[in-house]
Parts: sequence; structure tokens; C-alpha cells
Amino acid sequence: MRLPVRDAAPLLAALLVLAVLGGALFALVPVRTGLAEFLPPGRTRATEFLVNELRSGAASSLLLAGIEGAPPEELARLSRATGAALRASGHFAFVGDGTTTLGEAEQALLFRHRYLLSPHTRPEAFEAPALRAKLEALLDGLRSAASPLLARFGFADPTGAFLGLAQGLLSESRIEARDGAWFAPGADPPTRALLLARTRGSGLDSEAQAEAVAAFRAAFQAAGPGEGARLLLSGPGVFAAEAAAAIRADVRMMTVLSVALLAAFLLWRTRSLLPLLAATVPLGAGMLAGVSAVALFFGGVHAIALGFGSTMLGVAVDYPILLTALRRPGEGLPTAAARTWPTLRLAATAAVAGLAAMVGSGFPGLVQLGLFAGAGLVAAALATRWLLPRLLPRAPAEPRPLPAPLARPLLALAGHRRGALGVVAAAGLLLAALGGPRWQRDLAALSPVPAAAQALDAELRRQLGAPDVRFLVAIGPGDEAAVLRTAERLRRAVAPLIARGALTGLDEPSRYLPSLDTQHARQAALPDAAALEARLGEAMAGLPFRPGAFSPFLAAVEESRAMQPLGAEALAEGAPTVAARLSPLLSWRDDGWRGLAVATGVADPAALAEAVASLGDPSVLFLDTKAETEGLLDAYARSTALWALGGGALVLGLLAAGLGGLRPALLAAAPIAGAVVVTLAVLAALGQALNLFHLASLLLLAGVAIDYSLFLGRSPGADAEEARRSLGAVLNCAVCTLLTFGLLAFCKTPVLHGIGLTVSVGVAAAFLLSCALAAPPAHAR
Repeated sequence: MRLPVRDAAPLLAALLVLAVLGGALFALVPVRTGLAEFLPPGRTRATEFLVNELRSGAASSLLLAGIEGAPPEELARLSRATGAALRASGHFAFVGDGTTTLGEAEQALLFRHRYLLSPHTRPEAFEAPALRAKLEALLDGLRSAASPLLARFGFADPTGAFLGLAQGLLSESRIEARDGAWFAPGADPPTRALLLARTRGSGLDSEAQAEAVAAFRAAFQAAGPGEGARLLLSGPGVFAAEAAAAIRADVRMMTVLSVALLAAFLLWRTRSLLPLLAATVPLGAGMLAGVSAVALFFGGVHAIALGFGSTMLGVAVDYPILLTALRRPGEGLPTAAARTWPTLRLAATAAVAGLAAMVGSGFPGLVQLGLFAGAGLVAAALATRWLLPRLLPRAPAEPRPLPAPLARPLLALAGHRRGALGVVAAAGLLLAALGGPRWQRDLAALSPVPAAAQALDAELRRQLGAPDVRFLVAIGPGDEAAVLRTAERLRRAVAPLIARGALTGLDEPSRYLPSLDTQHARQAALPDAAALEARLGEAMAGLPFRPGAFSPFLAAVEESRAMQPLGAEALAEGAPTVAARLSPLLSWRDDGWRGLAVATGVADPAALAEAVASLGDPSVLFLDTKAETEGLLDAYARSTALWALGGGALVLGLLAAGLGGLRPALLAAAPIAGAVVVTLAVLAALGQALNLFHLASLLLLAGVAIDYSLFLGRSPGADAEEARRSLGAVLNCAVCTLLTFGLLAFCKTPVLHGIGLTVSVGVAAAFLLSCALAAPPAHAR
């Protein structure tokens, strides 16, 4: 390898400056890995609410865990110890493990407000017949194993309002409880203990979730699991942490391997370090421009955009490769740059215009990718034209000639337009036979979480009885009292549906905190002291209770009649366990209080939607989350496709202006159009469902492949040596692109994988089609 020091000094100085600028830029610009940034903004009220819930809703912060591989007694011990450590860690707002009970302070608060909170506080409950039945039940209970509990609460609350209230607030009907732990149902003896926790941070805040996941694993290890016992952990927080780790790993892999492979290839082709250093200057300028542009508009750069930007290694180096490889014998770089600039300028302009669909789509992820690529390509082209010739006025080493076994068949492709059209036609027929491109409408498909992890999540949710959050009802914004009143109206509206089995239940905020109106109504249902004492005396007739035994009951009812109703703030301060269950369903946002109701076991979605609509309340919104996410992705796909058509028309106009007419423009665009058809056919044959990022990749493919078409098409074959030189230059570009985008196809992150696979197939097809549609060399005529 040769590196002439005198020739390389200006290049080395420029690279040092770029390195310093890059270090300063990355020190100032935060690199983010959270998936929230890549979520699109909602386009309707429903999708806006849904996206906000995905970003910061309480449902996204749930962690689900299972402990298995030990006897039931040991599983219960591990569960209790892990749960206690989680509560002490400070990372979790709620931990459910089977030991969830009301503390003394919570019991006192709820006991004092029991008649305002209990749904059984009705006038008839305080009539003599109802009281008689309750007193007889209390008498029987005092003779049973429940005697200590009833002796504590029964005389102050013979109606059982508090015990019924506590059971309703803490019940978990689908979970088997044993030894102070929850167990998965269906096995005897049980084989898996279950825990449920809600983190304090958003489920898509990857850093907060990574800390919570680490705290969970540390709590399990601190519990002293024996050999064989293992922790299974799932949930949006786990997915966010794993996704961030996968993205970081992919970016590291891309950066290291891309640099290594490109360097090895260019060194093999040129046998000198000088062309490699020359290619690094436009690349560095492009990376700096891309990061700066994204940071300017977004305040930071996402790691996916950075990983995508690193693939510009395979695109940005096209320009210096073309400049040095297309240099004629004895021609200096300044002269070669001036001669090739019109074609290079047209290629770069057309590539950037093709990216307009990404920027115009409005999808934040696509906007970042398009902005990064567009700014980078412009900077790389300008650096190739104006900077490189000044840094390297002396011509670098000639690249190696293409090996004859490779050059001959590629040169022989030239002029075989019918064969190229036949390949494209066959790809089109295959695509039609497969039913055309299949569109991916599942937002979860963009997640890097493996299918096995998603299956575990579904299994743990089923065992824990976690609700299916497909059907939601959003309430608000409004004040707290209005939201709770509306929630109660909603419960009454769906009660007939629950009765006839159209759905199994509705979890809504008024279940945990009745509205002020309801609490006032329950106060009004309480009899005055004299009336209650008379009814109680009638109910006690003939029963072996001593006189005055129920004085606490009489005092409590009288106190409740004048008590201040309980609000969300007081509940949070005095009853954190109940408040933790309420908080996902009732929360304060910038625009007021918002409520959320989760419908479970929905067998008739249309009936539920009709019941919600019957309220006639514009603050109530029914959401089918699956339908809304599919509609959201479809809307962005249509928008991106329209922008792509506009970008394609713009590119065709630029080509027509640059090449002197519509016919040469169509000839230059033909390899790109053919490559798109071939790529779609290959993706369909591989079973790949297209998403927005595949669509963006096709746009990027067009920007990359325009170089091949222009630089091969601009050599009409008048000189065989020039044709060979052009072929070698374009082949170098194609290989460099494949070395970088090919790596993306091996990434775990679906976004990067989809981009890599699409562009790799498309680049190979575009290169071969450009060769076939090019005019044959002079000697072949």
C-alpha cells in the first residue's frame, strides 16, 4: 500500500478538521434510542389520543413477570421477596404479587369513607329487613373462622360495606392466590408464580425502562433463587429497553463493519491509501451535514437515523469514486471534476428530489431519514466537486482494471434491451401472481422484539388476566368531577351489554372513585340518627347482641352524612394502593383531567360503539385500537405514495432538463423503474410485507441508482476503453453500496432490516439493468 506523504498532507489535515468538528458535534447533539420519537403524530382525534397513550400512557409502563423452575413453596417465597424489593426500589408506582393488601392508613381512610365509596349504599340497605339479614349473617360469621375479621369490622359496619369495597378494589378473579403469591392457573401443583408492576416512567422512555428492568432483575437475584429458578420478564418497558439495546448494537455493527468492508474493497481496487482518504472527505462532510440538519430541526438525532446515515458510506463514496475512476489518462482531478460535474450535479439533484417523499410524509422517522440523507448527499457532492480537487490536485493511483472474467459478461450485457425488458416483465408477472405487494398494517411489526418474546408477553398477559386493550373509551378533557360523572354514565350505558354477554366487563375510573354527585347521593341515602337507631332496634329484636353493640355503626353513618366527599388527590395521599389502580384510568394532562375505560371480552364491538354513541357526549370517544393504528399507517402510506409520485415527476423533469428532452430522461429512468418492479417481486416472493420504511427504501434506491443510469447511459459506446472505465467506476459504486446496505439486511431492527434488504436487491437489479440498457461499446457495433 502506498501513501505519498506530500500528496496526502492536505487530505490528512482536512480529515483532522472533520474529525474535530464531528467530535464537537456529537458532544453537543444527543443521540436518542427511544421508540417514541419514531411514532407518527395522530391525524384524527382518535389516533392522536392513541399515539399519546402509546408515548406516555400508563398501559405502556406495565411489566409482567413469571418465576418458574422451583417447587410452589419456593416460588411463593421468591415472589414475595422480589415484590418487597421492588416496592423498596422506588422505580415502581405499583407492584402486584399476591401480597397486595391495604395498609393500616389506607384501611382507615377507606373505612371512614366506606358509605360514600360503596356501590351498595342505597336507602333500602338501611331498612329493618335488610339490616336484620346482615345481622344474622354477622352472627353466623362470628361463629366461623372469619370471627377475628368480623369482630374487628362487623359491629362498626354490619352492612359489610367496607369488606365488600376492599374485596372489589383488590380482587383478581383470574389469578390463583396461594401462600401470599399469585400463580398461573391450570396447573396442580402450580409451576409459575406471577407478578405485575407499573413503572413510574413512560413505557417508551428506554432509559427509565432499562433502569426499571435492571431493578427487577436485581430484586430477583437478591431473593436468592436456587439452581433452576428463573425470571421471565415482559411488557412494553422490557421491549423498549431491548429495542434500544438492539438499535445501539445495530448502529455499532453498521459503523464498524461498513468502514472495514469499504476500506478493504477500495484498498483492493486501488492498491493505495490515497483514494481511500479521498473518499473519506465527502463521506465525513455528508455525515456532519446530515447530523447537523436533523439536530437543527429535531433537537437531536435518533440512533436509527444515525444507523441509516452510516449507510451513506455506500452512497456518498460514489461521488469521489466516480471522480477518480472516470478521470482520463493524464487528466488532473480539477479538470476531471469540472468535466464530470454536470452529470454528477444532475445525479445528486435527482437523488435529493427523490427523497422529498420522506420529508413530506410527515412521519417523524421518515422525515429524519430523508433529511439526513438529503443533506448528506448534497454535502458529499459539493465536497467532491469543490473540495477534493483542491486537496488532491495530483491524480491518485489508477484503479485496477476489472478482471476480464467479470468485465466481459458485463460489457456483453450492453444493448440487450429486450432481455432487460423480459426480466422486468417476468418480475411483474410474478408479482401479479403473488397477489401484488402485501402491506404491513401492524405498528408492532416495526419493533425489533423477537416473535418468541411477543409470544411470552401474550402468555403472561393471559395468565395474569391483563385486559385486552383493543377496545377503549376515552373521556375528557374536563374537570375531575365531570370525567367521573361521564364514566358512571358510560357504565350504566354498557350494563345491558354486560348482562347479555356482549362484553365481560368495563374497567373505568368511577369503579375506584365515585363522582362527587354519586357520593352526595349516597350521603342522601343514609338515614338520620333517630331513624337508623329505630330500624336497627327492630332488626336486633330476638338476636343475642348486647345493647349499644352497634353504637360505632350509628356514629359512622351520622358522620358520613356530613363528610366531605373524597377526591383523587386525597385518595392518592391516603390510599396509594387504590390510587395506583386508579391512575391508569384517571390522570391529569396539560389540558385537564382525562379518563380511560377498558372494555374486556368484547364479543360485539358494534354494540359497544353504539352504546358509547348513545351518550351523545362529544367528550367521549370510542377507540378500536387495531383499526385506528391500521388506518393511521394506511393514511401515512397514501401520503408518502403521493409525495413519491410528486418526487418522481420532479426527478423526471430534472432529468429531462439536464439531458435535453423527455426521451433521454425516460431512458435514464427506465433502469430505476425496472429495478423497483424486480425488488417488489423479490420481496413478495420472500414473504416480506411492505411498510413505510420499505417505501422509503424504494425512494432511496432511486436516488442511488440514478448514478448508474446516468454514468453508463452518458457513455454511448463511442470508445471501448471509456466504456470499460465507466463500467468499472459504476461497479465500484454498486459494490460499495451493497457492502453497506447489505449489512442492514442482517440488522435485528426491522426498520434497518427492511431498508437494507430493499436497497440491496434494488441496487443489484438497477446495476444490471443499467448495463443492459446502455449503448454497446464501439467495437461491438
